[in-house]
Amino acid sequence: MPNSTRQPAFTAGAPVAAASTVTAAGPAVTAPGPAVTAPGDETDPRWWMAPLAATVVAPLLSFLMAVWADLFTALPVFLIGGFVLPLALVVPGWCLARTRRRRQARIDLATLACCLAVAYPALIGGIGVAVFVVMLLTGNIHS
Repeated sequence: MPNSTRQPAFTAGAPVAAASTVTAAGPAVTAPGPAVTAPGDETDPRWWMAPLAATVVAPLLSFLMAVWADLFTALPVFLIGGFVLPLALVVPGWCLARTRRRRQARIDLATLACCLAVAYPALIGGIGVAVFVVMLLTGNIHS
């Protein structure tokens, strides 16, 4: 006789449960664990906007500032830093977790990369002046 047709046995008015192989239907109830997420851990559907904008805009700003500061004729060797350093700040924005909690960090990295692209000619000039003054004051400049 199949297990599904067994009936419980009754003795002296008290039911005695028979062995049953029927399982409870429905989803299993589990205790909260690592699957529970905190606010801000949901996926950000537009996570790519800030890194993409900075990836496009930072080299363009570097190029425009190099043209404006006439670095193509004066210091062509130093131009590589004007293009590489801002992009090096954008790379972590592409690699951060794609959640809403990390959105501000991606925007901050993109903004910092664009600011570095604009300030790079002034940074190179400032470093050059500082090196000249230090060498002049320490007596390392000979005529």
